[in-house]
Amino acid sequence: MTTKNQHNYMELILRLAWTDFKLRYQGSVLGFLWSLLKPLLQFVVLYVVFSIFMRMAVPNYQLYLLLGIMIWNYFSEGTNSGLYSLASKSNIIKKVYFPRIIVVLASSLHTLLTLFLNLLVFFFFFILSGKAFPWTGFLLVVDLVVLYILVLGISLILSVTFLKFRDINQIWEVFLMSAFYLSPIIYPLEFIPEQYRLILFLNPLTGLIQYARLLVLEGQLPSLGGAAYVSGTSVGLLLLGFFLFGKFSHKAAEEL
Repeated sequence: MTTKNQHNYMELILRLAWTDFKLRYQGSVLGFLWSLLKPLLQFVVLYVVFSIFMRMAVPNYQLYLLLGIMIWNYFSEGTNSGLYSLASKSNIIKKVYFPRIIVVLASSLHTLLTLFLNLLVFFFFFILSGKAFPWTGFLLVVDLVVLYILVLGISLILSVTFLKFRDINQIWEVFLMSAFYLSPIIYPLEFIPEQYRLILFLNPLTGLIQYARLLVLEGQLPSLGGAAYVSGTSVGLLLLGFFLFGKFSHKAAEEL
């Protein structure tokens, strides 16, 4: 691949990502502000239920819950967008040849932009809380890179799977609903009996949410073993995604 082609492909990825971001809120009164309001409204409902009515005794629960929701929303929206990425661009794929992976990369980037906007809101509330920002908080970037790798790997797998098995969207919807309650988003891990916590950590998203909170809210580093497992699993899924995408994506135009 020549340098010129690489530049053209990168420009296409960014253009598709920006177009997807704009189209997502096209026609709505508040436009892209919904990308900020959605997690905030979700946060308000969950905070009222679990902090006031159920009295969840967690230090800085507002920030704890908000950070968890934002990471979860990116995972949910990013993988859902990746699942439909090839199918939603069928009109382009059938007419013009370009590496199909560009569509999935663009899909992952437009939801990543939403995450960055949400994090600005989180840090606004963090500053209002009066908490000191720990040096470990800067390592949140590493956590988010691993999160992106995880989302991209799963998106690659789902995008080509959806071409062959259209029911996968229903299965993934049920999986996400279950995973929301099986991940420590609303509750702390201490609520789970110790013998079952390891099972929750088999889900790499559990580690990513927990480690983000450790780094930003508690000023602590995650365990080396836990971080290695989450990173290794995410990279493994990405490699599997590349393999499956490379094997089946060339038939995308025929399957769409």
